[in-house]
Amino acid sequence: MPRKRKGADLSRSTSKARNLRNSRSERTEEQIQQQNTDARVRMAQLHQEEPEDTRAERNEVRRLEQRQSRRFNSQ
Repeated sequence: MPRKRKGADLSRSTSKARNLRNSRSERTEEQIQQQNTDARVRMAQLHQEEPEDTRAERNEVRRLEQRQSRRFNSQ
């Protein structure tokens, strides 16, 4: 099962959720853009480190899931 993303449940009324909401609301546009860029760089590095066969397998699974969802939605 995939791990829950950091800050994925911000609607909950916990101190951690409140702190994350507050810190996100106080960010400037430059900070937001920098964090987005940093996240893209991290993801690119992770994908580079990943073996080719693992990447191919993951892509194949995605393709199959997309086909199935299209078939399901078109009916």
